[in-house]
Amino acid sequence: MASTSKHSKRVHGIVSAKWEKLLPILLALIAAVIAAFMSYALEIAPFSKSFAAGTMTFGIVVAGFSATQRNMLLAMGGSKVLRFAVRTGYHNDVLAYLMHCVYAGLLVSAVSVIGFFLGDNAIVPWRIWLAVLTFSVVLVLILILRNEIMIVRMVKRFMEDQHQNTK
Repeated sequence: MASTSKHSKRVHGIVSAKWEKLLPILLALIAAVIAAFMSYALEIAPFSKSFAAGTMTFGIVVAGFSATQRNMLLAMGGSKVLRFAVRTGYHNDVLAYLMHCVYAGLLVSAVSVIGFFLGDNAIVPWRIWLAVLTFSVVLVLILILRNEIMIVRMVKRFMEDQHQNTK
């Protein structure tokens, strides 16, 4: 989902907009590889259905919260903040980032549901499932952080713009 806004072509803080979109996936992949390695190295206890239920709930809550955040942003209508976001190009990026978080939350839930179908003695599939689950959970956490950073950045720029307009 490439955004064509003015904002996405600029460099944000430390990393470019391209890396801002790829970095969560790369970090989640690294975490998944570490989880897979650690499950073999540490002989982690077998799969627990209550763990899958907990992660499924986490994924649904994240997806629901992110969708609600997106709908609240869209419902702001003609507010000053929304007009500023559209004018500066933050609007498309924030909406896209919130949808990424919704999709990642649904991914966590889907992977958790798959976990219910793994047998108690299925060691290799369980470890693969753990790596995929680790990928999806870490991805969600990083995407939530990215959303919050983007929103704080937008609000900060809005406040600076308001301050300059009052001078």
